[in-house]
Amino acid sequence: VMSDRRILITGATRGIGQSLAQHYLTRGATVIGCGRGKASIEHEHYLHFALDVTDEDAVNDLFCGLRDRFGSVDAIVNNAGMASMNLVALTPARVARRIMDTNFLGTFLFTHGGIRLLRRAPAPRIVNVTTVAVPLGLEGEAVYAASKSAVETFTRITAREVGAYGITC
Repeated sequence: VMSDRRILITGATRGIGQSLAQHYLTRGATVIGCGRGKASIEHEHYLHFALDVTDEDAVNDLFCGLRDRFGSVDAIVNNAGMASMNLVALTPARVARRIMDTNFLGTFLFTHGGIRLLRRAPAPRIVNVTTVAVPLGLEGEAVYAASKSAVETFTRITAREVGAYGITC
């Protein structure tokens, strides 16, 4: 039973994020979902924030609001991501930048913004979602895999840094 747990999930409007949100809701957790669109879940213990994970001001405002409302968060699942499967020669720089910003910078902003709230929780966790595209090295996925490889390196080093606070990453 997770009735006293608050789980923050990015990319919660569809796909894996939506499934994770529903999973934690069925176990009694309060779920704070984020996505660029409107909420796709209606539940008494679900709060939704429409924001872009790359918008630093919006992310900071979210964490200020969560601090005021709850005081702490038990887990952050950095799930929001985007992919554009194209060969490098066919990938515009603006698309590569958007993928890096969403996949890596979004993960950084939510991790950075959440550390103080996580430190107040009894068993805090950060979960960063990545992809099999990193080890498989598939053609057409260079930028996507590079962005998720950055997330993997970020996760390993962040785990070392926040472990002293009792946060598992």
